[in-house]
Amino acid sequence: MSPAAETVATPPRSAEPATATKPRPPDLAARYRAFCFHLLGKRMERSVGSEVLAERLKRAGMNVSSAVYRAMLLVSALIAGAATAGVAFLLFREALRDPQWYLYVGLLAAVGVGSVAAGFRFLVDSRIANRKEQLDRELPFSLSELSVLASTGTSPIRLIRHMARRDHDPALTATFREIAYKTDVQGKDLISALAETAKESPSTSVRDTLWDLGNMIHQGGNLDEYLRSKSDAVLNLKRLVQKEFIERLSTFLDMYVSLVLVGVLMIAVAAFLLNALGSTAGPLDANDLLLLLTFGLVPVAVAMTILLVSVAYARAE
Repeated sequence: MSPAAETVATPPRSAEPATATKPRPPDLAARYRAFCFHLLGKRMERSVGSEVLAERLKRAGMNVSSAVYRAMLLVSALIAGAATAGVAFLLFREALRDPQWYLYVGLLAAVGVGSVAAGFRFLVDSRIANRKEQLDRELPFSLSELSVLASTGTSPIRLIRHMARRDHDPALTATFREIAYKTDVQGKDLISALAETAKESPSTSVRDTLWDLGNMIHQGGNLDEYLRSKSDAVLNLKRLVQKEFIERLSTFLDMYVSLVLVGVLMIAVAAFLLNALGSTAGPLDANDLLLLLTFGLVPVAVAMTILLVSVAYARAE
């Protein structure tokens, strides 16, 4: 009997039935990334500007290489261009029989390609901005925790490992996990790991903190005193930002009262005057003005005010 047959015929040692764990199949996004990489990504690994793009992707926290990102961008743009061109062809050539259908096809295809390219760039920029805001928001409390741990005489590498095992402040915890990975798995020294992780961070405050930590470890110094003073400085900066937000909020309130409420009141008065005089404002009569005011200008003005306040609040958090 062959060894393979013996292996098959041998029963399991445990009395319980052996259940084979099937590997989970890759999701659709992973398959799409792999498809784009095999199609175009291999030819783009050494393209010009890949290092700058790779640094931006790391700052955004996106676990893809620059070659994969560019391949996904090009393939998605080609798919969007072909899809919009096909829809435009069916609409203007087959359905409407427009003699200049090719202009609409080219225009809509260009819009589809441009929208995909702009969407990819906006995704990276928004991820960088969101990650930066989250890191800046978590930094003062993490510095306070580091200061308390440093005052007990804990070594710098143990400080990093402790911060990497936390279950709160996910953005900074992930940053410390990267440092711990570079030291414990890749075998780099702590100063090099701090410098590389600082370079990949989107937050200026976090970069300065990690570089200062590396300098303190290299040159020696009172780490507890530095962390305490750094935490106080970051908290003072946060208070200044929140104070600016309160002042800006009062400006938004004045703008809302003067532009929105007074403007709405003036348009309403103009509509009643037009109705009383029996005249019109161009193609619009009094009823059209009131409908435009009620369902158009007022919701848009309120939505724009809420959007401005939300953006200002997110930056002040």
